[in-house]
Amino acid sequence: MIRTLTGGLICLMIISGCSKKDRESKTNSGRIDYRITYKTDSAHRKLVDLLPHRMKLVFNQDSAINVMEGFMGMYKLNSITHFRTKKCTTLLKVPKYSFIFIGKRGEPMCCFEPVDNMIINRTDETKEILGFNCRKADISFPDSDYTYSIYYTNDIDIRNPNSTNPYKKIEGVLMEFELNMYYFKLHFIADKFYPVSKSYNRLNIPKDYKELTRDQMCRLLGRYLE
Repeated sequence: MIRTLTGGLICLMIISGCSKKDRESKTNSGRIDYRITYKTDSAHRKLVDLLPHRMKLVFNQDSAINVMEGFMGMYKLNSITHFRTKKCTTLLKVPKYSFIFIGKRGEPMCCFEPVDNMIINRTDETKEILGFNCRKADISFPDSDYTYSIYYTNDIDIRNPNSTNPYKKIEGVLMEFELNMYYFKLHFIADKFYPVSKSYNRLNIPKDYKELTRDQMCRLLGRYLE
């Protein structure tokens, strides 16, 4: 079960900053909000205003749910990862319809491209994001000049936090990173944190949902981005 954060501990985290290495307890539940910016070619630049510009991550030691909305609320993409089983379930809601993809163990999260050839170079550089001490890693790819940096924290006590996303080899919770979705590179940076005492992650599945494979779900969402 999730350990309850006492009011005194929350106050201590706020006053002294949760980046201190000598603190007695790590965060194990809460909510992180991310700001999303986009890189894309000129042909798809007009779509950027309609795409999600915020993501909410609600987590505890058992699971985490990502919530994104786009096209002025016309679709909602929810993904929940179960850390112990390393499985991910994705729910796509569009006007009048709901679709679900239930992943197998270790199968990548739906609608974001897997990056199997990613090269991760961990560095000694750190910076503080929302009070969390974050380590820097430089990302590169074979036969490509494209590089970027990510930041992740070990101040959050979660095992296998990236088991269903492209950063499986990163052992910490991502605070600044990139993902690829169709024609777009999405840059995420955490800008809000809520240290809630309990965080129950529930994916409310409508009764009339239709189950799809990962490829079917990806193609369906892609139609909204054409």
